[in-house]
Amino acid sequence: MKKSAYLFAAEVDRLIEALPYDHYHRRVGRAKTLREELLPLSRLALLLKQPGLEVEVEAFEDGGRADGHMRISGFHELEFEVQLTYAGYGDKEYLRSEMLVLQGCVPGAGSIQREKRNGPITAEIAAQDHDAHLSRASRAVVEAFERKKVKSYAIGTALVITFCEVRLSGKSEWSSLLDGIEEAGGLHGSQFASVYIFNEASNEIHRAA
Repeated sequence: MKKSAYLFAAEVDRLIEALPYDHYHRRVGRAKTLREELLPLSRLALLLKQPGLEVEVEAFEDGGRADGHMRISGFHELEFEVQLTYAGYGDKEYLRSEMLVLQGCVPGAGSIQREKRNGPITAEIAAQDHDAHLSRASRAVVEAFERKKVKSYAIGTALVITFCEVRLSGKSEWSSLLDGIEEAGGLHGSQFASVYIFNEASNEIHRAA
């Protein structure tokens, strides 16, 4: 898909809104690509768009060298490839999404498991420190960055790391998150010209490196 920034974002929003409820939350079928690739790519395009600049964005969706491409024209000229990656919270987090769809609620913390292969999902409620979500998101972002930085990319490539943390809110928490990312190892020593982090839950994107 290739469109201007506003049209690209509008089409992505339309496609997400058309998803079945369970597909959206469980990230099955088209939902995974929309939430982990096209949505963050569209938000980067909107971030870079401003009066006097046109932003053309393209999503490849072919498993090739780059996930996306952007061309900026106007008083500032720039063209670059985009890499997209998702910072998840572990191999059992999909069970929380499935339980949410099936039961309408799920504990945000505590152990969770499936009884046998196709059995019911059981979860325990556990207490957490008030800032546990920040340290968890920080570690996930740095781990995702480390997996991406070992590969070779075209000069000028931008990286967008997407995560989903519904409890992240406000300027102070974003500041704490960026501090936590530094404490967890930072986003340094890569070929990327820029690194952005996108919180899908709050629809916020920030440049982090």
